[in-house]
Amino acid sequence: MVLAYIGIAIGVLIVVILIAKIARTNPREVAGIDRYCKKCGLETKGLNCPKCEKKSKSFGV
Repeated sequence: MVLAYIGIAIGVLIVVILIAKIARTNPREVAGIDRYCKKCGLETKGLNCPKCEKKSKSFGV
């Protein structure tokens, strides 16, 4: 019975931690996806950057 109480306490603790993380996360941040290209700064909304992709293909990479 004690193990059941310990399991319930751990489960509740995990749920509280996850709810706290959700409350602190910016609602505009979607699963850690970068909205801008790291190389050129163009807004990509998480997709491949068309400018940098063309540059890398033109160099034969």
